[in-house]
Amino acid sequence: MTGQTDNVPGPLAGIRVLDFTALLQGPLATQVLGDCGADVVKLEKLDGEWMRQWGIFMSRTHGETDAFLAFNRNKRSVEIDLRNPEDLQRVLELIDKADVVVENFRPGVMDRLGLGYETLCQRNPRLIYAASSGYGRTGPYVKRPGQDYLVQALTGAMWLTGRRDDPPFLMPVAVADQYTGLHLVIGILAALQHRHRTGVGQRVDVDLLSCMLALQQQELTVYFNHGTPFDRPEENVGHPGLTAPCGVYPTQDGYMMLAMFPCPNLGGILGVDWLAEFDTNEKMFAGRDAVHRLLSVHFATRPTSHWVDLLTANDVWCAPVQNYADLEQDAQIAHKRLIWDVPYADAGVTYRTVGSPFTFSASPVSVRRGAPRTGQHNEEFKQGDLWKD
Repeated sequence: MTGQTDNVPGPLAGIRVLDFTALLQGPLATQVLGDCGADVVKLEKLDGEWMRQWGIFMSRTHGETDAFLAFNRNKRSVEIDLRNPEDLQRVLELIDKADVVVENFRPGVMDRLGLGYETLCQRNPRLIYAASSGYGRTGPYVKRPGQDYLVQALTGAMWLTGRRDDPPFLMPVAVADQYTGLHLVIGILAALQHRHRTGVGQRVDVDLLSCMLALQQQELTVYFNHGTPFDRPEENVGHPGLTAPCGVYPTQDGYMMLAMFPCPNLGGILGVDWLAEFDTNEKMFAGRDAVHRLLSVHFATRPTSHWVDLLTANDVWCAPVQNYADLEQDAQIAHKRLIWDVPYADAGVTYRTVGSPFTFSASPVSVRRGAPRTGQHNEEFKQGDLWKD
């Protein structure tokens, strides 16, 4: 499957983005903009940004880390040395033509380089300057390193998963980075709309700490209004606030996820009478460990497919717990073409990755450029040909 389209402009066609970002949250944001049609120029330090040298599993495709490939399609790459006056001058000339600048350095770094918001907005009053950091631009944590796992720890999120006696559990997907990256995109789009209305750009700031708290709005609203600590379940329910029968259950050949559903109704579908007593939300919450133990024995007697077919036919919320090999063969993922073949640089090869989740009826997302090799577009940068008027 491919993300290529017939050169139909995306919804952000004509928007020019200068991308100073590295690692995950910033590159995810600029990739989303690029997928939607923006012209993204990635400005990298000599020899490339950090993610080209480091990534999960330390795996590489075509010589690039898969972590870099995952977040950098639809971009051009230019190597710059901002201590070099010529490079700095060329960057400033691009800023004069840019719609958006995106950076995720620690607060103050861009100012020291002579590229802070106050400087750039004097050159280009229509510029949207979008910055992402760990904890914001001010406050006691401003100089601390901001990193996904650290913020998961700080914000209480690690206490939401696991069983009662388990240690705090890290969400292995970089949820803080990616949720913050998406908020960065939302802020940029809102600022572009403001500029469309007023003609004036502005600064947009998001940070990992704020976004990770926002991710827990439901849980923290409960805590802030009632003040009691969450009591995690003894069994594998998956969330301290959920009622029975929600949880992951072993089957004869794998695992099944069961979501919220009235216990007495489920008992009728399964042909058992021992769920009938859990007939209120309060009883289903108090009895969730007992229900999980009973259902674990019951579901272990048949294959996953048997239970999913039976329960789905009765509109019970359930799904098989799939591994990556399973999802690669999943019919819905294939139908939606969510696995893309993306070109790598100018090498004539492709790599496989997850496609864009957006669907637009008139301006589809697409792959116009693959992930670039380091400095692939240096010559265009030096010649002033990146963004010709």
